[in-house]
Amino acid sequence: MIPLFLDLSASRVLVFGAGSVGVRKARHFTSAARMTIVAEDISPEIFSFSNASIKQLAIEDMEIEDLEKLIGRHDIVIAALSDEKENERLCRLAKEAGKLYNNATGEGNIRIPSVVSGLEYQIAVTTEKSAPVVPAFIRSYLEKQLPWLDNMILLQNTLREELKLTVTDQARRAEILRAVIDDAEIQNACVSGVPSTEICKKYL
Repeated sequence: MIPLFLDLSASRVLVFGAGSVGVRKARHFTSAARMTIVAEDISPEIFSFSNASIKQLAIEDMEIEDLEKLIGRHDIVIAALSDEKENERLCRLAKEAGKLYNNATGEGNIRIPSVVSGLEYQIAVTTEKSAPVVPAFIRSYLEKQLPWLDNMILLQNTLREELKLTVTDQARRAEILRAVIDDAEIQNACVSGVPSTEICKKYL
């Protein structure tokens, strides 16, 4: 598998299950795509997802034709039930329909990563299924270690535009930008705000 960042604003996501796992999976798509959530028991948090259509149904009692039609109207299928065999059945139907699908208790053709994000960046982390706590650890570690990253990105954007006017060699511009991001003093300055590019003068 390879990581990708996708625009899902025109896509539809179907989530089977609304327990703790279903809520976590659905939360990943709350600002990204339209969702349909199908479950017999609905966690209260689900009702706060403004982009979700909620169907309170017993999935195991649905006719196969109805399931196929429902899956056919969506682009991504998430099977997040506690019943492993039912998840496998739903994912098999999704696979037969040519859909992207994620199985909370088994194999799928997509993974839903743990995400570290700021105003200016997103970092997605995943591992093989045998180490599910590692992405959460990495996310927590990055959040603690890089409190300056958002403001550094803004500083880098401004500095890069200024360098285009004064430094003609692209390799030299890249060298300066890398030196700035590695500078502990500048990192510390970025914790409390976006410093002026004057702080970078020693590298010019």
